[in-house]
Amino acid sequence: FKKMTNELLTTDELALELGIKPQTLRLWRTKSRNGRPSGPKWRVIRKPNNHSRFVRYHRSDIEEWQNTLNNPIN
Repeated sequence: FKKMTNELLTTDELALELGIKPQTLRLWRTKSRNGRPSGPKWRVIRKPNNHSRFVRYHRSDIEEWQNTLNNPIN
């Protein structure tokens, strides 16, 4: 079954899916490789009228990132 492309995942959910530690994803958010981010694109979601901020990953961004790993641009 195909997952929705607009699905939002938390850092913990994506780490579990990728079989890595959440700390690895957090590190990838701060590092780049050849001028490009190490991990998938992430977004900060803010709640209205609240100071809470949450990092989320869109399913479509994860798939795009995985495609670049399979077909790297030299």
